[in-house]
Amino acid sequence: MGAGLESKRVGAWMGIAFVVLFVVGFLVFPTPQDTNDAKWDTWWTDSGHRVGAVIGAYLMVFGLLAFVWFMWSLCARFRDGAGMAITFGSLFVGIVLVSVLIRAAIPGGKQFGDQELPQQLRDWSMQLSNIGFGLMLVAGAMAAGAFTAVVSYLSRRDAILPNWLTIVGYVVAVLQIASGTFFPFVVFVLWVLVVSIVLVKRGSRVETSAAVASSV
Repeated sequence: MGAGLESKRVGAWMGIAFVVLFVVGFLVFPTPQDTNDAKWDTWWTDSGHRVGAVIGAYLMVFGLLAFVWFMWSLCARFRDGAGMAITFGSLFVGIVLVSVLIRAAIPGGKQFGDQELPQQLRDWSMQLSNIGFGLMLVAGAMAAGAFTAVVSYLSRRDAILPNWLTIVGYVVAVLQIASGTFFPFVVFVLWVLVVSIVLVKRGSRVETSAAVASSV
């Protein structure tokens, strides 16, 4: 029982780790601010940009692995019906993982394989960036929305999360499924952060109560 509580507590912290690693990785992954900017012509010829992209990609991948742990820990708390949440959560991880690797294809190939940069560097760079973001903000967001909706339903049924947070989860799910823009995706990341903090606090209270009971 103690090992189970410990693994769930660590899993809650993994949700926070996902948010930190994913956000930092996204921010340090350099791309021109304007997708129509001529900077794309020479962007990946700069080794600093390539190194930043590789570091950002690694951080985002580590963040996704942390999300898998968080997802497992959260779903282990449900009485039943967690299979659908795990399915949608795993789909989210897979889609975003592919998105990150696509965006990092050119700088990663140059850094690790010393591959020649494409002749039409601007066109290739912009296309791969657009495909990567499209996967994350459309398909990835839809999978995230489905995961959030199922988790909110199960959490309300089993009293795992506060009612107000499950209601917020439904709103977040609708935003993910209905919109393919950056803002709703950020809302999902913030939702994971809030859920993780709530689970960490509840886990601390459970441990405190168990310690008091054992000392009586």
